[in-house]
Amino acid sequence: MNEVQNEGQQDPTEKLVEDEALKSVTDDDIRSGIIEKYGLDEYDNADLIDRLVSDKKDEHKKLSTAIAQKIKYREAVKAPKEQKPEETPQPTPQKDFQVSDEMIDKKVTEKLEERELDSMELSDSLKAEVRAYAKVKGLSIRQAEKSDYISFLKEKESDKVREEEASASSKTKSSKKAKRDFGSYTDKDITDLSGEEFQEYQKWLKAQ
Repeated sequence: MNEVQNEGQQDPTEKLVEDEALKSVTDDDIRSGIIEKYGLDEYDNADLIDRLVSDKKDEHKKLSTAIAQKIKYREAVKAPKEQKPEETPQPTPQKDFQVSDEMIDKKVTEKLEERELDSMELSDSLKAEVRAYAKVKGLSIRQAEKSDYISFLKEKESDKVREEEASASSKTKSSKKAKRDFGSYTDKDITDLSGEEFQEYQKWLKAQ
């Protein structure tokens, strides 16, 4: 009997939650809340904040719609029995709000991790390796960058750069020797030649 009498009645705490959800929220209120919660910079993270504000507005709209449907259903239950209310299905409890908060946390973390990676003085190929290794191992970008695996790749890349620089330097020296024109040298230039250069000069004289 008590269940029949209580049908359609509302718990005061539930009403407070509904009233709060149905309140009109401005973009500035949402933006301020996001900046404070996640410690973002209003200017450096402007694009990210705009996206989060948009997501939050969509969530609030969905929640408000669900609560409005719930209130409509409750009012229909309270109506006199002779006035047959239109049957409205009880809305499914919204889980978007909590799930979306988790998604926002993930977006913020990914954005900050990407900024951390961009700030590192690494080649594009090494940055890609760090990103992939962090994802596979479940590490932060900084932890991945300090790992033995990435350190090994950095050492290999440094060795390759040194080899390329040494090869380029050797080619440059050979090119300079090949282009030496003793015909334009003065007597003083000849006397200033090193032993090896003087031997080259003598070979050049014989070839004339």
